[in-house]
Amino acid sequence: MGLRELFEEPAHLQERVELPILRALIQRYATERPFLGSSVAFGHLLVRNSMVMVEALWRGGAEIVLCRAHPSPSEGPILDDLQRHAIAVLDVDQAARSADWFLDVGAVLGRRHVPRGAAEVTRTGVIHYQHIACPVVSADDCRSKRIEGFFGTGEGFVRAWRLHRPQDPLEGRSVVVFGFGKIGRGVAHCLRRVPMQVIVAEADDEARGRAEGEGFAVVVARPEAPLQRALAEADVVISVTGHPGVIGASFPPAWFRRPRTVLVNLGAEDEFGPPFGDDEILGGRHLPLNFHLARPTLNRYVDPPLAAHLLALEALVRQPDRWPPGVHPLPPEMDAWVIQSWRAAWPDEDLTGIAEELGITDG
Repeated sequence: MGLRELFEEPAHLQERVELPILRALIQRYATERPFLGSSVAFGHLLVRNSMVMVEALWRGGAEIVLCRAHPSPSEGPILDDLQRHAIAVLDVDQAARSADWFLDVGAVLGRRHVPRGAAEVTRTGVIHYQHIACPVVSADDCRSKRIEGFFGTGEGFVRAWRLHRPQDPLEGRSVVVFGFGKIGRGVAHCLRRVPMQVIVAEADDEARGRAEGEGFAVVVARPEAPLQRALAEADVVISVTGHPGVIGASFPPAWFRRPRTVLVNLGAEDEFGPPFGDDEILGGRHLPLNFHLARPTLNRYVDPPLAAHLLALEALVRQPDRWPPGVHPLPPEMDAWVIQSWRAAWPDEDLTGIAEELGITDG
């Protein structure tokens, strides 16, 4: 019993079929074995699509250390599978001290132990790793990650909302979205298509200008009257800024405590902070709402960033002397390969609003 047998089960094989970019990496890694001799702590949510990443690492020769870096009800089926196959799942502290390399999400591992090197895939994690003395290759700001941000997180929020509040439709409701970065922008576009009445709250002048240019109502994210009025009328408030604790630290909590208003965290880490209790945030403060789903992001949108995250680790492990301490971008040739592979797999995806960012010109 072990990983080999788990990877041969029908549920895993079906998941792999739906992830063509990861499947291509599995095939290459099985031949090249880039991680041979490397111990890797795996910091992703333990769900079916992330286990395809684990297979890629395993086929590539890695010694894999699993842990519950982001405990969620959605991990139940995989935890059952791992127990059935006698595969250990360590606590996070132990996992961080049991591996040389981290495949990290939100710097959950890096905040517990300094690794030889880490690959990170979230903005929150990058912010933390800027203060950790090790080399980091980030897949957060690459073009591949923008596919998930633009298409995936908003769609995942809608599915998670309908799971938690099936009798409470989103259509026609008003929503304030804090943050118009890579993910917040995608969330705003998705919710406008629901359709919802979307107001963007953003502190950055350039991001506000972009939101206005794309037709959104915008308020400055400062503790001033226009924001207070927007919050007073909101049915839903979503935080997706990438900054932990920003809501509680920056604004009067009473502005968010309206009888009809539902608060949602879509950040990789708690963005509401200590002034708010778990029971005040739909799904809790510490886990993005879409992470309550067995599939937080649809496979067609999560395949690119998962692949980019693996490639970031491959870049580190193959040439460790190339990377001094600090945060470094994913090599552009790796990013370009992911984008090309995704477009080949999904040629009919409507790229309105994102084609230029991805560097894709069809026809």
